[in-house]
Amino acid sequence: MEGAFRFRLIDMAGSELGIIEWPAESVEIGDAVRLPDGEMAPVVEVYDDEEHGREGGVQATLVVDDGS
Repeated sequence: MEGAFRFRLIDMAGSELGIIEWPAESVEIGDAVRLPDGEMAPVVEVYDDEEHGREGGVQATLVVDDGS
């Protein structure tokens, strides 16, 4: 996806779900994002990875409620 931004997704227990590409530079709490399996899930918390380094070239880590 050209012009996409990368975000790391974790579930509410802290397990990594994967890294997604998203068309927007930022994502807010309450926004829905597409999980690696294609399902949509709401964002419940956003961690700005800038202060801890952007490992994997991600903009931020998003905590999602994936129903698990």
